[in-house]
Amino acid sequence: MKILLTHSNILENDPKQKQKMQPYPPLATIQAGAILREAGFDVLFFDPTFHKNLKDFDRILRSFRPDVLLIFEDYFNFITKMCLRHMRETAQLMCKAASDSGAVTIVASPDTSDHPEEFLKEGIDYVLIGEADETVKELCLALASGSDPSQNDIAGVAYRLPNGNIRKTAPRPLLCDLDVLPMPAWDLVEVESYRNAWNKHHGYSSLNLVASRGCPFSCNWCAKPIWGRHYVQRSVKQVVEELKWISQNIGPDHIWFADDIFGLSESWLIDFESALSAENTRVGFTIQSRADLLTPKAISALKNSGCAEIWLGAESGSQKILDAMNKGIKVEDLRNAVNDLKKTGIKTGLFFQFGYPGETLEDIIASADLIRETLPEKIGVSVTYPLPGTPLYESVKMHMLEKTNWEDSNDLAMLFQGAYATQFYRMLHQVLHDELDLRHQISAEGNIRGSDIQLLWKKVMEGWMTLGMMEKTHHRSDF
Repeated sequence: MKILLTHSNILENDPKQKQKMQPYPPLATIQAGAILREAGFDVLFFDPTFHKNLKDFDRILRSFRPDVLLIFEDYFNFITKMCLRHMRETAQLMCKAASDSGAVTIVASPDTSDHPEEFLKEGIDYVLIGEADETVKELCLALASGSDPSQNDIAGVAYRLPNGNIRKTAPRPLLCDLDVLPMPAWDLVEVESYRNAWNKHHGYSSLNLVASRGCPFSCNWCAKPIWGRHYVQRSVKQVVEELKWISQNIGPDHIWFADDIFGLSESWLIDFESALSAENTRVGFTIQSRADLLTPKAISALKNSGCAEIWLGAESGSQKILDAMNKGIKVEDLRNAVNDLKKTGIKTGLFFQFGYPGETLEDIIASADLIRETLPEKIGVSVTYPLPGTPLYESVKMHMLEKTNWEDSNDLAMLFQGAYATQFYRMLHQVLHDELDLRHQISAEGNIRGSDIQLLWKKVMEGWMTLGMMEKTHHRSDF
C-alpha cells in the first residue's frame, strides 16, 4: 500500500512566519513516516513548507497515485497547536483532491482532536484523536489488509457512519516509553532547504529535536488535546545518541528542543550534561522551561551542556493574573530566573499574553515593568486564546465572538469579548517590542547616536500615548 505523507503548514500562508523565516522540519510528521516504513509501507513525503501553492502536491498526487493520503501535523510545533484556519483549510483542500483521485484520507492533528466534525463534514475518511503514532500504524495496517477499520475498533479514531452520524472510538492510551519509537526519518526531508533558509536570513542553521512529550502543569488556558497533563521523558541515552547522529550526519549549528518543558527534573539535566561530555558532543541549543524549575544546579547543567537560550512562560507581571491562570509561579520567580540566567550568559526569552479575563491596565503596566526591569533578550507577545477543553474556554464561551480561530500566527484577534478590542492589543504588541529594542540599543554602548535615541523614544512614547487614548475609549469595565 502506497502512502503519501504530508502536513499543511505552508510558510506562504503565514506572513509572520514567512518574515521570521525560522522554519523547522515537521518532526512528528517524519517520525510517523519512520513508524509506517518500519511497518512495511511505501511512504512518499511531500513537504509543502516552502511551496507557494498546492500545484506540486496535485502533480505528485497524479504521479504517485497513493492508496492513502496521510496528513500528520507536527504537534511539536507551536504553530500547529494554535489550530490556525489556514492550516485547516489547506488540509481540507489536500484531502478533497486526494479523495477525488480515489485515495483514502486520514488527518491527525491537535485540530482534529478538538474539532473532528470540522474535518469529517468535508468528506475526510478518518480523523485521529490524541497521540496518533500507534493509531495511524494500526489504521493503515487494517486498510492494507482489506478489512473495514470500523470493524477493528481501533482506538483514537473518528469517522462517519453510513447514517451520517459521527462515531468516536475509545481514547488511545498514551505512550509511556518513548524509546520504543524509531528516530524520525530525516532522509525524507530536504534538509538543505531548511539550512539554506536559516543561513540566508540568520547566518546559521538550526534543526529541531524533542526529549519529552507533554506538560504536567495545569495552567487553565493551556489546551492539551494530545497529551493532557501526561508527561514522559525519553532516556538521556537515546536523546544524546540522536543528537550525536544529527550533529555528525546533518551538522546544524544550533538545536531547538521543541519540548513544552525541557528537562523537568534536575537529575535528568545533570545526567544529560554527563552523557554529552562522555560522547564529546556539543551543539548550542534553545529550550523552553519554567522559572521555578531553574535551580542553580539545573542552570549549571544546562550551561555546561551548551544551552544558549531559554524561553520562559512569564504570561504576566501581575501576580493577580498569574494566580487567576493557575500558573503556579511567582513574579519573583521570574525576576530571579532571568537574573540567574544572565549571570551565566544564557539568553532569555519571555512569553507574555494579554487580555486574560480580569486583567486591568494596572496589570498590563506590571507586565511592561517586568520587561523593563529584567530586560530579556527577546519577548513573545500574544493575547489570550481560548481553546476547547480548557477551563478558560468554559469561563468565556458565553462571550465568544463570531471568529473562533486565528487566520495566521500574527492575527492577535480577541476571540471573546474582553476588556479591550483587538486593535488595542495589536498596538500593545508593537509598543512593547519597540521599547525593548530601544532599551537594548541604549545598553549597547556606542552603537546608537543621541539623536537616534530621541527619535526612538518619541516613537515609543507616542505608542504609549496612543494606547492611553485607546484604553479610555475601548475599556469595558465588566470584563
